[in-house]
Amino acid sequence: MGGSRNLVEDEPTSMIYKGQFFPTKKDLKRLAGHFAMRQNFEWKVKRSNKTTLHLVCLMDNCTWKLRAVRRDEAIYFQGRSFINEHTCPLEEIHHRHRQASTVIIGEVVALRLQQHDGRLMRPKDIIANMKTMYGIQIMYSKAHQTLDYAMSLTYGTHEERFQLLLSFGYVLKQQNPGTITDLQCDENDSGAQCLLQLHKMEMNRFIHLLLGTVTRKTTC
Repeated sequence: MGGSRNLVEDEPTSMIYKGQFFPTKKDLKRLAGHFAMRQNFEWKVKRSNKTTLHLVCLMDNCTWKLRAVRRDEAIYFQGRSFINEHTCPLEEIHHRHRQASTVIIGEVVALRLQQHDGRLMRPKDIIANMKTMYGIQIMYSKAHQTLDYAMSLTYGTHEERFQLLLSFGYVLKQQNPGTITDLQCDENDSGAQCLLQLHKMEMNRFIHLLLGTVTRKTTC
């Protein structure tokens, strides 16, 4: 497959500025998570309630902070104070980055899948990229969960992906005479495997991608 897939070029936007609007507190924290992971620092929540979210750098006495509020009955949160300067040493690599969650990394991977449809990305590719680009170490189990989450964002639920696999096999047989499809489930109905013999070898990548999406939650 030509080596690991690079994630950083396709990372979701992580721009933050004073006065910025955020639909929800959750959206604000997600964006701040991408920002922190890319800038190689960690933040913690200093204060959080229905109208306020105050984030500060994890390192004590550092000046970095982000404070957003929701005024009166407003729907959106707005950044009221943002100091994007650190008085702590950013040279330190955060190997166990608290903002590098399954959701944050999964969004990066999902965007990569959308822009390069049909290319297989494996958990070990995610592990390698996170270590190379961010200096962050993640376990294989987390990388696997991240990939599954990214697949859900890109291709839908397990059930939807299973139906996509069935539809894809049907279309292949109609459009490519001589194509052989064989869908098999294991004894526990926990997954599916599909064997497709094609005349056009360039389609193999998409086949493998579909195989990677059909996991233990699928019902045959």
